[in-house]
Amino acid sequence: MSVELISVLIAVVTVGATLAGLMQSGQRAIRAELATQRRDFNTEQTELRRELAAQRQEFSERFTALGQQIAELRERMAHLEGLLDGLREAIAIRQGAT
Repeated sequence: MSVELISVLIAVVTVGATLAGLMQSGQRAIRAELATQRRDFNTEQTELRRELAAQRQEFSERFTALGQQIAELRERMAHLEGLLDGLREAIAIRQGAT
């Protein structure tokens, strides 16, 4: 083998090794960034789930209170209907007596 061929082979191997090293360091940086983004995403997802659970609890309490208010209104309306029925009967009896 000639000296020129050996020097070209050494240059090619050196460039290949350098490129391999650069690729590995780039991939390592990308992996580290992805791991950081995954952790951030998981943290945000956990926070969102907690917020959603709190909102669900709040809505549940509101709907329960609303149901109670509607039940109270029903009772009051039934009471008023009873009073109106009594008033109607009293008026009918008075008109019948006259």
